[in-house]
Amino acid sequence: MTAHIDREIAARPELVTIETAWRAPKEQHPGALQKHQYRELDIPDNPDAEPPCSHTKSALIVFGKHAGRTLTVCVDPDCSVHNPREAARIAADPPPIMAPAAAQETEEEAAQREAEHEERMAEYRAEQERKEEERKAELERQQKEYEVEQARRTETRNARQAAFERILSNVPATFTASQLRVFLRALVNLDPYDFAEDVAAFYVGEEENNQQTPEEVLSFTIDRLPDEKLTGFALRLVLTGHTDIPRENDSDYLAQAEAAFAPPPPEKATGKKPKPTIIKEVSPSAKKTSPPKKKIAA
Repeated sequence: MTAHIDREIAARPELVTIETAWRAPKEQHPGALQKHQYRELDIPDNPDAEPPCSHTKSALIVFGKHAGRTLTVCVDPDCSVHNPREAARIAADPPPIMAPAAAQETEEEAAQREAEHEERMAEYRAEQERKEEERKAELERQQKEYEVEQARRTETRNARQAAFERILSNVPATFTASQLRVFLRALVNLDPYDFAEDVAAFYVGEEENNQQTPEEVLSFTIDRLPDEKLTGFALRLVLTGHTDIPRENDSDYLAQAEAAFAPPPPEKATGKKPKPTIIKEVSPSAKKTSPPKKKIAA
């Protein structure tokens, strides 16, 4: 794929490079536009066709879904042709129109009318520039928030994947009753449509020419697994579909499985033990004796 992308860029240097999925800024392709910086157009990539707007470009996807494919995009998020909100904004706030000339307008009156129109246009452009700066600042703020949220989600996904691997590295030969309950709850809440694909992809590995269906791959794997590996296969089969971050208010079956199969070790007490109080014994000879009372003379 990398070689194909390099060939396309070399053959068509006018191509804009885009990414259809988020990744950390330091990992992004140099100069590639991110999802918020372009709008995909529902027209075929044809450099010879008349573009619908001046911002229409041919683009090459260098990362994300459909990487290596070329398509047509508009590289102006605020294009009035392709952004309905921008078109509505312009319709709601159109530029001023010069007043029509009077029936018998003198040159001075015409010059005055044009000067007034230019003044209104200057005010309109200044106001539009101010609003544009506000929109850009808001977009930058939203982008920063988006990047922070994506970084947080990436960190969470990595932690969940580590928990998943830790569970699979601590698979017991048989399940206890509590472990079996967790397993069954995760099983009955699986997505029945695509859970097998990711598990089958793990067992297929990098074998690109495999023509088996996911069900055939898994059946083949079950038949050849040694007995002591069956519980590990069962856990991978059930938990792979729960490694993604659960939606709000949804149960987290991976966290339940982690608590049942690979609970974290108890934290060691870090507090220092109090020093014992040493009580010194005092010898009888060291005890102080009270002085004898003086006799009072009669």
